Amino acid sequence: MKKLTFILLAALYFLPSGTAQNRDLRFDTKAAMYAANEEWLTFACEVPEGMVELGLEHQSDMYWYSLYSLSNLELQSGLGVHMVSSPLLKKHAKEDKGMPWSKGMMLPMRQRKFMLNSVAQFKAKSGAAQLDNPVFGGYGPPPGAYPVYLEFSGGSPAFVKDPNMEDFATLRWDKKSFDKTMNPAAWGQAMMKEILWARDFFHENRTSKGVTYIGTAALDGAHGFRGAMLIALAMNKSYALKSTLAYNAKTGKLGEVDPMTYDPKNGPVYFPHQYEVSFKGPMTKMMMNMMVPGKAPDWPRKFKVTDNSSDLFDVASLLWGMSEFYYITDPTIKDGFDALFGDAKWLAAGKSEAEINNTLKDPNKTVFPTGDPHMLSNGMTAVNFKNIMALHFNQSKGTLVDTWRPDSKQGNHITTVNAGMAIVALSNVYHRLHDVDMLKNGAQQLLLAQAEFLRFHQDADGSVANGFDVNGKADNSAKTLLSQTFAIRGWLAAYQITKDAKFLDAASKTYDYMQKELWHEGAGVFRSQAGATASTYDGMNYGATLGALRELAIARQGAQRTQIAAQLDKFFYNVANKAGLQIAEINMTGETMPSKKEAADMMAKMAGMKQKDPAKAMAMEQKMMDSDQDGVPKPKFVPGTAKGAAPVTAGSVTIATK
Repeated sequence: MKKLTFILLAALYFLPSGTAQNRDLRFDTKAAMYAANEEWLTFACEVPEGMVELGLEHQSDMYWYSLYSLSNLELQSGLGVHMVSSPLLKKHAKEDKGMPWSKGMMLPMRQRKFMLNSVAQFKAKSGAAQLDNPVFGGYGPPPGAYPVYLEFSGGSPAFVKDPNMEDFATLRWDKKSFDKTMNPAAWGQAMMKEILWARDFFHENRTSKGVTYIGTAALDGAHGFRGAMLIALAMNKSYALKSTLAYNAKTGKLGEVDPMTYDPKNGPVYFPHQYEVSFKGPMTKMMMNMMVPGKAPDWPRKFKVTDNSSDLFDVASLLWGMSEFYYITDPTIKDGFDALFGDAKWLAAGKSEAEINNTLKDPNKTVFPTGDPHMLSNGMTAVNFKNIMALHFNQSKGTLVDTWRPDSKQGNHITTVNAGMAIVALSNVYHRLHDVDMLKNGAQQLLLAQAEFLRFHQDADGSVANGFDVNGKADNSAKTLLSQTFAIRGWLAAYQITKDAKFLDAASKTYDYMQKELWHEGAGVFRSQAGATASTYDGMNYGATLGALRELAIARQGAQRTQIAAQLDKFFYNVANKAGLQIAEINMTGETMPSKKEAADMMAKMAGMKQKDPAKAMAMEQKMMDSDQDGVPKPKFVPGTAKGAAPVTAGSVTIATK
């Protein structure tokens, strides 16, 4: 009887908390990275004048969930193309004459040598290489990292090995599940998250014994090292887009775009909606493994375009990320990022390899050159702005459109989601490219035109249709939470720039509609669409709701701000934690992560207890699975997986909203 009781209890305990049984674990890169950006921005609550305190109970969880998603994607999952194979590393291996990585051996090995030298440089400049660093073992450069600079579209975050959170090699995802197509929106959202996280790490630096180390004092060298890796990934992504992934509409081929001379009137060169990559055969990997056993990643053979349309959400996402990259590389703004960028001439030729390596490791030297990243981010922002104007803006109708195709040219429809994302990205261009008048002023004019188009077509009840044709005819589909929140997000971005009350009023009317028609008090969430009895949430509508409520709370004062902030907190908790959109969590958000020995001791203790007191044993097991009992388990105990899953955003969850 006791054994049967234990089995029944186990069945109950091992069900996901809340309604997570209605969950799709599959990771969608674009949606998850967008959600991560809105989580981080909700933690920060930034306005151009500084930061606003909203008093959110779960603010810390938002911050860490955001970082979990990026770290697992970029350094652990294997869901993308490894940085060692990037065109930027190839350029260094070929052109850095006299450097250790410029001579001998096959080119991929020289690229690897450059990457290892860069890692040594990051360790030195951050202080992570100091042997007396007491937390280096837990927080320094992690073993087994797999840095990806071009992310795949998605895949299952389930582990294929027993996870050891301190060994990234054990945290790879199921490679067989990967969708190896690639999408510029995912790249742009990932770049934005890379820069936001790096900004957090480098908002100040620390000095010890006359040496300035990059990164905040927290966790010693960990912040500086990981932040430098994130900047390197953003640089490699940007350079790849510029040098190899630009699509020429006339020739139908991939290649380079020159930001200095590019003019869409001479033929569009842009970043199409979908790419695929094929990898070199086993011979290349075998040859590399002979020199570096077990270390060779898959090496790309060829990139090809499988959808040559230009998509507005893609362009807007790239603009968002590139403009933020411009901001942190800006030498005219004196801030903590200046310690990252400096004079690269210290990489001088003519020295012995030992001298060069010692110079590379000198903490007094900068990590990146000043000019190249800033010019690159400026140029790529300009290219994407020119394309959003030339390919996507219908000037006579005063609106952007969703698509442009080489064969049929500009489309005649705009979704509210794409319009909202475009306004948000253009507002970032306005704020970040403060000294580039053409881009700043052009972005302002375009975002105001789009915000006005949406406002003009807002319904009397405050709602917004999911989309419109260029003449303003509305889609007749059921109005979604995603559309309402992106409209609010866009209007409030316009309000931040103009302080024109009409945009705040429009956003407030849509929020009132959401309160009346979408809010479900029992579930503590907004329905995913009007009339939904079961509501599905993914990274997109979850992230957009956080963003819309955050910006509206910031724009309000007093009791209104407090009420909106409380609703934001409730929505976050019920979707991310209770329903399980956040798949798992680790120690930063309340989980006790035992060592192997401690875990074995706990299992042995439970085994003995199961015969004597099944209920107590199961309570102990539940505590081991989810230390803080907030509904989000440790990675190893994610239901429906054999070995657990990464602490990232799930594909979707469904909540009853009858």
